Amino acid sequence: MTTAAKNHPRLLVSGSAVSAVTDLVIPALLLRTPDARWSQLVHIYVPRGPVVAFSGRDLRSPGIAAATEVALSAGFEAVVRSPGGRMVAYDSGAVVIDHLNSTSDLRHAGSATFAENAECHARVLRGLGDVDARVGEVDGEYCPGEFSVNVGGKVKVIGSAQRVTATGSLFSTVVQVTVSDRVRAVIEDVSEALGYDLRPSSIAGLADYAPALTSDEVAAAFAADYRGRLDMTDGPLPAEVVAHASTVVPSVSPFHVDDWTRANPVT
Repeated sequence: MTTAAKNHPRLLVSGSAVSAVTDLVIPALLLRTPDARWSQLVHIYVPRGPVVAFSGRDLRSPGIAAATEVALSAGFEAVVRSPGGRMVAYDSGAVVIDHLNSTSDLRHAGSATFAENAECHARVLRGLGDVDARVGEVDGEYCPGEFSVNVGGKVKVIGSAQRVTATGSLFSTVVQVTVSDRVRAVIEDVSEALGYDLRPSSIAGLADYAPALTSDEVAAAFAADYRGRLDMTDGPLPAEVVAHASTVVPSVSPFHVDDWTRANPVT
């Protein structure tokens, strides 16, 4: 191993930080941190609270104000996340994976990254039990994407989105393990407010097919995959980033992650 590799490890971090908003702010701060002490960092966690994560694209919908009110009325945090895509809602029945790469080489971004990650994620799901995980968009899914991961070609269980900046890239993934009634309802109602087509029967979680699965078990399976596949070393999130992200006090809804991180960089 070279000196550079020792000084810039591939770091695997497990566990939620503090709150749903804090967990969404952390990768945006990390993406903007110059001279990162890691070459890649993967943060895998089970969310602590319910959140509707909007994207910049959603903000262009004339229904965004109504969609925000739907989310808040249902008891969800309303946040505009850093990656793209469309709205996704989740709670502690999900697993979130934030994969950061500190290189600015754009070959590490784009459709090839989506394809590679989707295939790896589907393989992990197939190893969890009787889960017919496939890569591809299903008809009428929320946050539609060519590289969604579905079960049996019928329901979406994994979606991913990406953000690329001059200092690196963020590839963020949501794995739906157990979809609660409140998550299902808010996806339907927010999609309607935003004017998005949705087939409600396309919403499901892994536990609908492998009932014994828990979010913690799925998070552990993905951690083991990243640890082995990318030769990652277990460690903590940078303490200064967590402390800074924990100072967030949302004053508007939806809370704009990128606006806050640009105005409040880690110093």
